[in-house]
Formats: sequence, C-alpha cells, structure tokens
Amino acid sequence: MKVQFPTGQTPILCQGITTASGAAHIERALAYGSNIVSGVSRDKGVSRFMNIPVFSTVKEAVRKTKPQISVIFSSPSRVLADTEEAIKAQIPMVICTTTHVPYHDILRMRILAQKKHVYLIGPASPGIVVPEQVLAGNMPADLFPKGAIGIVSRSSSLTYESVQQLSARKLGVSTCIGIGSGALLGTSFIPIVDSLLADAKTKAILIIGKVNSHFEMELASFLSKKKLRKPVFVYLAGRSQKHVSRAPILSCDKIPAQKDVIAHKKKTCAEAGMILISHFDKIGAEIKTYLDEQSFKLNSKKQMEKKEK
Repeated sequence: MKVQFPTGQTPILCQGITTASGAAHIERALAYGSNIVSGVSRDKGVSRFMNIPVFSTVKEAVRKTKPQISVIFSSPSRVLADTEEAIKAQIPMVICTTTHVPYHDILRMRILAQKKHVYLIGPASPGIVVPEQVLAGNMPADLFPKGAIGIVSRSSSLTYESVQQLSARKLGVSTCIGIGSGALLGTSFIPIVDSLLADAKTKAILIIGKVNSHFEMELASFLSKKKLRKPVFVYLAGRSQKHVSRAPILSCDKIPAQKDVIAHKKKTCAEAGMILISHFDKIGAEIKTYLDEQSFKLNSKKQMEKKEK
C-alpha cells in the first residue's frame, strides 16, 4: 500500500513520552512545529507532559485525540507490546525507533500490521522529516532544507551527510524517511518510492541502501515493471568492504557467486533505470549534474519547438 506522508497538521502520538528519548523527541518536535496531540506513559500519575495530554493506554489516546501517527520510544523488552497496542488501535502509521529488537518480535509486529492494514516503519527507524512541516522521530530536522528530493534511507549518518551535500548545491528535500538499518524491517523501499513517484512535490528520489541486503533488488524488480517518470538515484553503502557477505536475492533471480554480488546488484539496479552514485562523496555533485543536464535538455527542446512553430 502507498504511504500517506504527514503534514504540519497531522496529529501525532508519542508512546514512551516520559522516557529520556521520548522527552527529547517531544521537545524537538514541538519546537519544529509538529502537531503532537498526545502521549502514552507507563508512569502512574502523569496526566500531562510538556503541556501534552498523557494517557495510560493507546486505546484511550486514540479515542480522545485521534492520532494518525504513533512514534514509539520503548525499550527492547517493551517494544513488542507497545507496537502491538498501537497496531491494534489501528493508527494508520506506526514508527518504531527502538533498536536491538529480536527478529521474532519484528515478525510478530509485521504480521499484525499487515493483518490490520497499518503501515509499520522500523524498528530502528530515525523517523520522518517533511521540511518546514513535521518531525516524527529523532532526526535533526533543522539540517533538512525544503526542496524536491525525496530520500529513503537505511542509514541515519549517511542520510545527514547526503543532505549536507545536497544543501551545499542548493538542493532541498521534499520528504525523508529512514526505514531502519536491520536485516528485518516493517517495510521495504517499494511503498515509499511508489508514493514519492506520485508526490507532486518530489522531482527526484535518492535511495541510500546497502550492498548486502535484498531491499534494493526488490525495488529494482518493482521499478523495472513500472514506467519511471522521475530519476531514482541509488547509493549502495559497503561497496569498499574487502569481504561482502552474499546478499539475499529474490527467489526469481539467478543467484550469483559471492564475489559477484556487488556487480550483480549494480547491473540489476542500472537495468531497472536507477542511477547509480559512484562514490558517497559525490552524491550531491552527481545528482546536481544530472538534474542540470536534464533541465538543459528540456529547455532546449522547448526552444526548438517554439522555433518550429
């Protein structure tokens, strides 16, 4: 299913609002202008926190404040119960920021989310930033200038560095979503990219992936069957490693030898129409150059059409 990107008016719930990470998020999110409508806390006797109403259950928070997103800041031991509570309350989007979540718990989250038609992002997700509108998670939103590049990433640190490169070249971000860095996640690239392709504000898409994961191969398979109308750039982190473990590959693909994993992935992505970034330091430069060239070609074509008329 496609993703409904939040706006400044989207009501957001924070689970674990009184935890150290939850409190830090609320402070930054409120300062950024996010519409935090409620929180959930296990601490007894807490009814308000930073002037936000706090409830003891998600069900009560949903009934009284109707959030469309829940951001979860829970310990690994509590995150399964908290995530299942949010999913059962059928909050449309659940963002799990917790790291080190056991695979068995993630599988249970995924199965329940699919059953309830809830969009689950994470675990270990830094969240979502829509520049000048909303912060839902723990990203440094002030680093993100408003623009037309949609970003979907597996790495928080590489995201922030790439945004600085884009910003230095007067390119901004329409929406940035961190899906998490683990091998097992609530979502893949596909539904987010599909939504960005349909998003009027987004003119190009940057994927920050990993060499030894299957998510990029799934996206390539998806894009090869879809008529691309926007440039999709991809950077594969980990290509310089001396030893790259075999990446899980779609069952329909021919599995290459271990030493050919990188070459196979690069070839598959290129055949799907994705534009490969040659080196991490060149993300901003190569995107800028490509977009300038496309703009020049478009303007030249328009001028030729005018002359012919």
